Amino acid sequence: MSAPGQPPRGKTLAIRALKYGVTLAIVGAAAFLLHRYIAKMAWHDVRDALARIPRWHVVGSIGAALASWACLTAYDVFAVETVVPGKVSMKMKIFSGATTHAICNALGFHAITGTALRYRVLSTQGVRAPDVARIVGLVGFSVGMGFAAVTCIALVMEPSIANEWGRWLGMGLVVAFVLLLHWLAGKHDELKVWKFTTPVPSARSAASQIAIGVIEMIGAILTMYLLLPPEIAGSFLDFAPIYVGAVLAGILSNTPGGIGAFEALTLAAFPQEQRAQVLAALLAYRVIYGFGPFILASIALGGFEIRRRARKTT
Repeated sequence: MSAPGQPPRGKTLAIRALKYGVTLAIVGAAAFLLHRYIAKMAWHDVRDALARIPRWHVVGSIGAALASWACLTAYDVFAVETVVPGKVSMKMKIFSGATTHAICNALGFHAITGTALRYRVLSTQGVRAPDVARIVGLVGFSVGMGFAAVTCIALVMEPSIANEWGRWLGMGLVVAFVLLLHWLAGKHDELKVWKFTTPVPSARSAASQIAIGVIEMIGAILTMYLLLPPEIAGSFLDFAPIYVGAVLAGILSNTPGGIGAFEALTLAAFPQEQRAQVLAALLAYRVIYGFGPFILASIALGGFEIRRRARKTT
């Protein structure tokens, strides 16, 4: 027997099986494609392509990554202030957001790792577990809005992406954004979904987060785009849908940092003769956008834990 208000057990198992099936299918397809592509490459070509990436491109890529991470951190600042206004200092909001995004991006499983890391930091400021869950939900909503906003811009400016239907799809997203902001402007303080209730941002705050989301996504795309040779990368608007699609594939795969699926879909978008250079750019991107922030955030979080324990013993 299922508890009142809970879906039947059979339905729950079917949904879980479908989820795992989709994950395994994506991971399996990614592994097959990566093996197929990499088997045809010579590693000295990849090494030479890495060495040929201009230094100013690397510097620009690092700058774009920093801009993207700053925007991701801003999501947490907005979310914490919306859920528990005035309770957490700006320093702790920034620390929680920056370290959580950097570690979650590398490890994956954002719902689990993001909640645990935020609770570890924010609980020292008196934030309760239900409020942390609301913060995670709002951050996820903001990230989704960023994806949607960039997709909207790409579809409106490049309708050929969706076989000439892109402009209509883009305008549909514009209408959805307008309706959302209109609803938020109606003095709504919270959103209730089944038994879960969460505070919602004001229309002005939501509009700011959408703008931040566009900057964040542009920064993330530029981080990878600048590492590709110009003759391969093409225009920024041509590359943006490839990146967004690869990120979505990585999210659906549920692998740490989307590793495997992200690389497979990106490589699939380019002809075989260009894939050694694309793989070199992917390796550099993983260091700049993934591994580097993960190491720095881990060191910062370790220092936080050491200071926290030292205060307890004194």
